Parts: sequence; C-alpha cells; structure tokens
Amino acid sequence: MRLHRRIPFRLPAGASTAFALSTVLALSISATPVMTQEGTRITHGGSQQRASGSVVREVGVLPVLRPEFPVPNDPGMVFYLQRSTNSNTIVYAARFREDGSLDPREPIEAYWRRFNTTGERLPLKMIEDSFAFGVRSRSTGDPGRFQVYVVSYPERMATLRLVDPGRAELLLSVNGQQMRMSHAYVDVDESGLVPSVREVIVAGHDVESGKPLVERIQIE
Repeated sequence: MRLHRRIPFRLPAGASTAFALSTVLALSISATPVMTQEGTRITHGGSQQRASGSVVREVGVLPVLRPEFPVPNDPGMVFYLQRSTNSNTIVYAARFREDGSLDPREPIEAYWRRFNTTGERLPLKMIEDSFAFGVRSRSTGDPGRFQVYVVSYPERMATLRLVDPGRAELLLSVNGQQMRMSHAYVDVDESGLVPSVREVIVAGHDVESGKPLVERIQIE
C-alpha cells in the first residue's frame, strides 16, 4: 500500500454537502464559502472548520461505506456523490450525440437520483445548479476531451475524456497522479444549527496502474 503525503487545507464551517462536492472534485477550497441543502437557500458561512490533511492511499478494493444505499447505474455516468444524510445521490453523466461522440453543447450533466423515495431522476434546483452541484464544461479544441468544473470551485478542472463511442471517463489530478473518478461519500454532521462536514472520501482508480485509490479528508 502506498501512502502519500498530507496536504493541509481549510474548509469553511457550515459547509454542507453542496460545498463538499467542490471539495470532492477540487480537493481544495474556494475562497467564498457557499452552502446549501436540498431545497434550502444559499447561506454564507462564518467561522472556519479545519482539515488535518488529505491522505491518498492505494487500496485493495474501493470502499463501500453505506452498502444499504443504492448505487446508480445510469447511462453515461462518470461519477456519483453519496451523502450520509440520506440515500439521495447526485449523478454526473456524459452526454453523447447519435454517433457516440461527446455532445459539445453539453458534454456532461448533473442530476438527482431520489433513492430516498422512488429513485426517480430529477433535475437540480436552480440554486443547486448555479451555486453548488452544477457542472460546466470548456472546450479544449479536441472533440473527445473537455475541461469540466463544479460551479462552486471553477478554479480546479477535471477532464472529461471520450474512451470509446458512447463511453467516457472523468479524470482528476490527485497528488501528482491521474485518478479515474468513481464516486465520493460525504459524512455530514447535522446535529448543530448549521450542517458541517466531518469527512470526505473520494474513490477512483489510478489511470496508469489501474489500482484503486482512496482520498480521505479529515475535517476538524
């Protein structure tokens, strides 16, 4: 098992799962704290939580932290986010044209799978799309490759790459390695007046070796 160096960073207090999504993809923090929960208004945090660091490890298998939660298997899915609050899951899926190439107008989209109720697919609310979970893309000049980012942290880019017609993957640079993103889990503490994040776990595979990678971000 390889153990990589710790990377110190800060997380704004009261950051809910919406802000934690930017942590998941960026593994860093936006200067402007943004928080939201499903259906609630955007509020700005005050004081700050601190993270003791971020540790990347190679593991035998990717972790399944909540086996009772359904796992989405949507067409084109490149990443999904689970939260400790309930089984509702955010899916990030590539969009393709009829010939299997990435749709340049909107190569990736984000939406809910409401597993806590019927499992139906629902769009993000406008606030969620504009300030938290929404995803945007930029052309690279290569029709099979787009830069993508979460709206809550546009400074850090991931890469959406076409692998085969109708199949894509999402890549992120993590501590000098390229991770093929799989999923993430956000442990949220809702005991106080404002939700806070205890831990963020990011899972994927090293692009070169194929070995599973796990990023554990401890929050204080």
